[in-house]
Amino acid sequence: MTRAFQQPAPPPAENQVIGGHRPGYARPVAGQAELTSQQQRSLAEDGYLLLPSVLAAGAADALAGRLDGLARGIISEWDATPGKPSEEAGVVGIRLDPADPGYAPLVRQPLLFSAAGAVIGPGCQVNGLSLRAPLPGCGHQGLHPDFFPGHRISGPWQVLAAMWCITAFTSDNGPLRVIPGSHRTRRDPVDDMEFPGMGPHPDEVKLIAPAGSLILFNSASLWHSGTLNYSPGLRLAVTAYLSAPANTPPGGAS
Repeated sequence: MTRAFQQPAPPPAENQVIGGHRPGYARPVAGQAELTSQQQRSLAEDGYLLLPSVLAAGAADALAGRLDGLARGIISEWDATPGKPSEEAGVVGIRLDPADPGYAPLVRQPLLFSAAGAVIGPGCQVNGLSLRAPLPGCGHQGLHPDFFPGHRISGPWQVLAAMWCITAFTSDNGPLRVIPGSHRTRRDPVDDMEFPGMGPHPDEVKLIAPAGSLILFNSASLWHSGTLNYSPGLRLAVTAYLSAPANTPPGGAS
């Protein structure tokens, strides 16, 4: 008896710089200060939006040099004090000062406030800034919404996360993965997966983008996570958190 050949399941989708299934909505225009109505709709419906190459190459390179130095300083401290606990094994996490003039391109970009105004409301502020840099062979997280339980599935967002790709996000260096539309469900990713959110999800999108790109997403409610860094170097990402003045952003990034 001949066994019927079954096609293997397609691999998880990768967002090749163009913003998922709405490629025309994501690519910014040089000097763009506000999201277009189409970009706003994509952000609200999918829970994320990728805007490639927002930072000028020189600005991205300068930030990469500074942040790489900070990360390597932390790694040197780990080497000097073996066994010293860290928040996440094999991942450098540093809280940065949003008031530092060197980070102005990351916290004063008008697109951040345009997006926050669209999904949260007027008067939003940057209330947190953090670096996350997984070392080679590290960085994988289970899918999670930051505010579960207690996240909103409708109405104004609690937080807008603005993740800057300081180094390029490639398919093998631990890019952010998201589940489009998952910010509208009360379920926990554990409900959809045999193991607690760790493996691939059939609907996941890995966000692949050049250095200087900007990923806007609903970190409070959207299922998201970092992935494993298979590359030989650090993957640098800085996330700014925007919220209404009364809200408090989460402490970490993906």
